[in-house]
Amino acid sequence: MLTGKIGVTTARNATGSAAAAQARAWAEQLGALYVERPHNMGVDEIMAQHDLAALVVGEKDGPRIHSAAGSFAYHPGMAVLRLQQLKRSATEHLLTALDLRPGKRVLDATLGLAADAAISSYAVGEDGTVVGLEASPLLYFAVSYGLKNYVAEDADLTAALRRIQPVQALAEDYLTQCAPDSFDVVYFDPMFRHPVNGAKGMEALRPLSYEEALSAETLQLALRVAPRVVIKERSEYILREYGCEEFIGGKYSRIKYGIIKR
Repeated sequence: MLTGKIGVTTARNATGSAAAAQARAWAEQLGALYVERPHNMGVDEIMAQHDLAALVVGEKDGPRIHSAAGSFAYHPGMAVLRLQQLKRSATEHLLTALDLRPGKRVLDATLGLAADAAISSYAVGEDGTVVGLEASPLLYFAVSYGLKNYVAEDADLTAALRRIQPVQALAEDYLTQCAPDSFDVVYFDPMFRHPVNGAKGMEALRPLSYEEALSAETLQLALRVAPRVVIKERSEYILREYGCEEFIGGKYSRIKYGIIKR
């Protein structure tokens, strides 16, 4: 997870006091340095001048985070295509593994970009609950903003995003505070444990992500909170190490979902 100073500034072409006020508010929220934007200075120059590990720039469509690895702004990504496919086929491996239907309560313990949470939110509907935990303060900041403000072409996707309840917390801390059976299922997708070669679009997120491996203690906490725990991985061997005995996934898919039941 990113360490070092964080700065916040406005876009190069921002005018008026509103953009500066928004950037100052974000800086206060993040406990970051507010940097007044010189119109003739680029992002890299600002970061070097102030010795910043990351710089949040207030673009017209929301915050964009810059780091040495690249830049990132919220987008639902593959959730757009996945929802289209789901509407046509009425099934997806994730939903089968989570055993979702309207009204169910889901704890997504590794929110990330919230693509899986968006599909879960669509599946459980208005009567269901999807809480998403994100340990990284910067990633939480960008994604929670997107969940509240991003407008998709598909109104169902927009509605699903709005229903997700993001929480900045470590999974083990949040689970410890939950009452038994607070949820129907807890879902883990340990972010970036095994990076995919060629996934260059994700590289900008690597410095922002929480990369600690999923522990046996955390899994036990999850089984107290829900009778079903689902883990997403690329290796069935790793899933068996976690204690999974049921597996969901396509024959040719790199992704597997392992299931543990209380």
